[in-house]
Amino acid sequence: MIATILKSSSTFSAVDYNERKVSKGTAELLEIKNFDLLEKTGNITPTTLRDYLVRYSSQNENIKNTQFHLAISCKKNEYSYDELIKIAHQYLSEMGYGDPRQPLLIYGHHDTSNNHIHIVTSRVNPQGRKIVHDNERRRSQAVINKIMGVKPKQEVKSIIQQSLAYSFETLGQYQAILESC
Repeated sequence: MIATILKSSSTFSAVDYNERKVSKGTAELLEIKNFDLLEKTGNITPTTLRDYLVRYSSQNENIKNTQFHLAISCKKNEYSYDELIKIAHQYLSEMGYGDPRQPLLIYGHHDTSNNHIHIVTSRVNPQGRKIVHDNERRRSQAVINKIMGVKPKQEVKSIIQQSLAYSFETLGQYQAILESC
């Protein structure tokens, strides 16, 4: 499982990117939350979605790039889109984006052989405060590892123990053993 934080912007260009994929038939909008009147009136277009996020984010003028855009991808179809959405909600909660009033778009993409979703939201919370982003990429990896039950230190120790069971004479041989483990 890979979680990749993508480029931020002030114009919510991720909405246009994902909606272009939808219009080509290589993506679909799987979930929309907290877009108030847009959801009730059915006036959901790329422009209205983007404008809503820009307006929502303007409640905090100190934040320059308010877009949070994330891709979560698995190997092949190891996880269904419903399972990826559940993982996304856990991830967002752990990263500080879990307020139930936070605007959220989740798109499912079908343009690669790996199931993956794109998440678009604001770096501004419903109270108008900036969502903490310190060490965001490092925290992101720790969060996805936690959700997936991956313990990198234990895995490394296990691989080293496995590799030491082989005999080797050169560093190159040992590197090959490590790679095969």
